[in-house]
Amino acid sequence: MDLLKAKKTITDHQYKQLRGSTSIISLPDELLTEVLAEVGSASFTDLYNAKLSCKDFLKLSEEDQIFQRVSLDKFSAIPCSANPKISSFLERCKECRNPESLYRQGMLDYFHQGMTESGLEYLKRAAEKGHMEATYVYSIILLCLGDDNDGHRKSKLKGMEILSSLKAKSERQIMKECREKIKRMMWICMWSPKKNIIVRRQQSCLRKEPCKIQKITNGWLATDEEVDEHDEVLCESCRCNREITWFCNGQFGTDHYSF
Repeated sequence: MDLLKAKKTITDHQYKQLRGSTSIISLPDELLTEVLAEVGSASFTDLYNAKLSCKDFLKLSEEDQIFQRVSLDKFSAIPCSANPKISSFLERCKECRNPESLYRQGMLDYFHQGMTESGLEYLKRAAEKGHMEATYVYSIILLCLGDDNDGHRKSKLKGMEILSSLKAKSERQIMKECREKIKRMMWICMWSPKKNIIVRRQQSCLRKEPCKIQKITNGWLATDEEVDEHDEVLCESCRCNREITWFCNGQFGTDHYSF
C-alpha cells in the first residue's frame, strides 16, 4: 500500500500514526477505510490484494465508501451476467453511487436500451459527482432536446452552461482524452443502437455578426484538436455547435439527425 498516496487525504497526525503503528488493529477504522478507498480509487487490483492481506482490511472493504470510489477500469462496461460475483460487485458500486458506474448505466440505458429518461438521470447523477465524460454527454443531450418550448429552452441554456464551464476549466489535451473515452464507450453502447435517440439541433449564434467558422464534416472531425481550434474567436453557442457536430456525426452519421 502506498502510504504517500494515503497522506493526501488524511491529516499529518493520522499519517504519522499509521506509519508508526505496529498493529493494524490499533488504528481507527475511519482511517483504514479512507486508506482502502484511496487505494481502490487508483487500482481495483491493489484493493483486492489489500483485502487478502488481513482480516481487518477484508471487513472494512465492505464499507459503502469503498464501493463509491473504487476504480472500474478492470471491468467491462457491459455487465457480465455469467459471473454472479462480478455482477453483485458492480451492482453494489451502482447502489453506492460510484460515478463511473452511474455513467456506464446512463450510457447503456440511453444509447443501447433506448431508456432515455433513466439514462439521462444516471448521467446527471454522475455529472453532479464530477465525472467528466458524464458531464460532457449530459450537456450534449440537454443541448439537443426537443422543440423550443420553455422547458426545453431552459435545458438548452443549462446544457450550454455546463459544456462551456467544462471546456473553460479543462485543457485541450484533457478534452481530447475525454472525447476519446466517450468514443470508446459509444462503440460499446451502439452495437445494437436505438435509432433517433438524439436529434441534432444547432444553436443560434449569439452575435449580431454571426461567427463565420461553422465547419461541419461527415464522420468524425479530422482531429479532436480541430474541435477546439477556434474557441477563442467563437461565441459560446458556436463552440457548443462544434461539440454537438463532433458527438452526433461521430456516433451515428448525419442520416440519423435533423437540422
